[in-house]
Amino acid sequence: MKAKESKMSATLEGSGVTTNDKYYNMKQFINTVRDYVQTRAEDSANLLNRHLQLISVTIDLSAFDPHTNVVAEFFVSLYELLSIIESGSLLAWCCVNVLSAACKNSAARMALINTYQFLPLLSRLLGNQLTTEKKVRLLTLMQELTCGIKISWQIPHLPHLMSTLTRWIEHAEEKIVTLSLAVLVNLCYKNLPAVYTLSRCVDIKKFVHLCIPLKGLKIEVHVCKLLIILDYMNGKVPEGAFLKLIGVTFKSLIEAFKARDSILLRHIVEFFLDMWDHNNHGGVLQNFDNYDSEIDNLISELENTSQGGDGDLFLDNGAECMTLAFAFLHFIIKLRRPNLPGLDSRLVNLALNWIQVDFVSSDALAILRTVAVNATEETCIILNPFLNSLPLLLLSITNGEEEIPTHIENNKRLCSLMELLRALMKAEITRRRVLTILKEDVFMKIFMPLIGCSSPRTRASNMNTSSAEAILLYVNSIALIHELLTYDEYWIGFFTDLMQHKQIHMILAQALYNGSKEIKTLILRMSPVPNFPINEISSAMCELHPLLQADSTIQNDDNSQIDNNLCFPMMSVTQVERLDEIMNKMKEAYEQNNLMNISTSDVMELYEYKLATMSHAERAALASVEAASLRCTHLQHRTAQLTAELSRLHQLLLHTQQCHEETLKAKDEFVLKSNQLQEWLDLERNKYNTQLTIKEKCINEKTQTLENTMKLLREIEKEKNSLEEKNLELKRVVTKLENNLTKKETLLEINEELLVKANKDIDRLREVVSQLEKQVKRSESELAARMRELTEVSKDLHNCKSILGTITQLTKSQYPKHM
Repeated sequence: MKAKESKMSATLEGSGVTTNDKYYNMKQFINTVRDYVQTRAEDSANLLNRHLQLISVTIDLSAFDPHTNVVAEFFVSLYELLSIIESGSLLAWCCVNVLSAACKNSAARMALINTYQFLPLLSRLLGNQLTTEKKVRLLTLMQELTCGIKISWQIPHLPHLMSTLTRWIEHAEEKIVTLSLAVLVNLCYKNLPAVYTLSRCVDIKKFVHLCIPLKGLKIEVHVCKLLIILDYMNGKVPEGAFLKLIGVTFKSLIEAFKARDSILLRHIVEFFLDMWDHNNHGGVLQNFDNYDSEIDNLISELENTSQGGDGDLFLDNGAECMTLAFAFLHFIIKLRRPNLPGLDSRLVNLALNWIQVDFVSSDALAILRTVAVNATEETCIILNPFLNSLPLLLLSITNGEEEIPTHIENNKRLCSLMELLRALMKAEITRRRVLTILKEDVFMKIFMPLIGCSSPRTRASNMNTSSAEAILLYVNSIALIHELLTYDEYWIGFFTDLMQHKQIHMILAQALYNGSKEIKTLILRMSPVPNFPINEISSAMCELHPLLQADSTIQNDDNSQIDNNLCFPMMSVTQVERLDEIMNKMKEAYEQNNLMNISTSDVMELYEYKLATMSHAERAALASVEAASLRCTHLQHRTAQLTAELSRLHQLLLHTQQCHEETLKAKDEFVLKSNQLQEWLDLERNKYNTQLTIKEKCINEKTQTLENTMKLLREIEKEKNSLEEKNLELKRVVTKLENNLTKKETLLEINEELLVKANKDIDRLREVVSQLEKQVKRSESELAARMRELTEVSKDLHNCKSILGTITQLTKSQYPKHM
């Protein structure tokens, strides 16, 4: 088992499934059902049990929205599982718990009723062997799955179901009687085949006489509905009976609300609204005497609940009960405005208490819209509490999740908000407030799942932008923007940009095809606006037409096939011959006016043949109907899966088209820029060609100059070569001179040494001269006596000077040579 779980987890991880995905358990369940259908292994049964338990306690009811591929596949797998398991197994009751949880989502409940048709499978579970607790669980679920059911023929499971219900109504305890009666009423309401089936199971008169004495609020409500259904199933309900129905509705509505019985409350409200839609009694409320007091009692009870009285709302189905009460209150005050003091102020305060609760918000906003529509310039001050809280409400939308949820309840809430804001644009005072508060961010957040906000645009796989609720939201948002641009030119640009998207064209086309009268009128009122994409919407409608025509053709083909398959078997040849014989005998007797001689046994035999033929035909027809019902159910399952897949593919196609359009737009911009760059390049080329011509001329001149220079250079080269040769010779001469210089320097050094020695000798001689001069001075007195000696000494001195002069000249003559 662990190995199988790990293998499945690895498979899901490879396909992009994570445990944080709210559809994780459903995807696991679908894969496990495939294994269980093939192997019927106990490990797979345990896994199914675990996944069903986890799904049955889910808190996020949007996980059951039927528009996604996963949910459609999940319901089909659940039907397949419930059809192959034993009726008393644990898995069967786990399936019952999951279906009960899914019924809390109104869209899922309607899909389970009209598309997936679990009622025949649940009917197999009914039996006297069940405990009271299981009977209550099963009947409660069947009560949900039969509310608004459409029965077109005598479905084979109906006799068993109705026989069991009528038997429990006669002999069971009060709670079982109440639920059985509720299921029976739902089956018979506007379903003549179910009424005919009931008439064959029990004596209707005796059954009604049995039901009338039953006491209890819930039982009385169902008995009243049953009497109306049986008494007026072939015509309209008279005004007197309708007045009684209104009184019973008000009384039972308040009592059911106090008891927090959301199922009973929904049946009361839906039955009343449905009966009103199918009966033309526009002025019947004017004849209802206690209308104002009943409305006052209902509003008082709602106010008491909003102030925290009568238990915990969220634990006691308070939110669901409140939205049903709001729906009834909103419907009834639109038909006839009660004459109550301070009614609008009470309604505003009551609605503001529930405006933040997702499940109730749309109905609370609808009540505010009705108040805004009826308000005048003088009385619109009562809407100030809502206008004061509007910035915070819009801020919670813009600063919420990165991509706004597209589940049904959120679409309803935002749609009601858009309708309310449109109603507030009617009065001058509230219009100024709305124009001041509203910003583009709110609409960008709303349209983000449809047209995205970046390129390439991405969208979650569970985003649905083509459901009826989503289309209604987008149309009302566009209508609000249209109202805004009427009073403020700032919104014209935003409206123009919005109308350029292909997705908007498709949404408006779908609304024109499938929308109500009000929606179509709303769109046509916007058509005179400049930049409204009339041609694009027409093209989108042409694209949608083949799909709608194909759906209509398929439905017609299915109906014709069902009619053709309901054929009856012929009698045997012996029976036909015997019947012809009796008929001929009676014909002859009639022609001879002798009918009295026809034996009673012949007539009885003819009647028996007729009964036998009808019995055979009935059995064959029931078999055909059962096969047709099963085939129809499978086809409806397949249709639901294909519809979800088609919706997803349609979104992907729009997304691809949008990316393609953006690519084409980017290509056009690139081509435009390319052309601009080409023009600029041509201008620059011409400019640079002119400059190039000038440069070429200059280059030619420079080339001529260069040639002359080259000639000069060659001459200079020649001179350079000759000079280099001379330089070489000079270098050789210089080398010789350097050698000579070296020698001369050597000689100079020698001569310097000699000069130094000579200088020393001169200094010595100078000292000698000095001494001699001193001696001369001393000897002047002896001069005369020693003239001869002086002459000789003078000669010696003269010789010495001559030698010194010679040395000096020789030194001077050698010094310049060294220099």
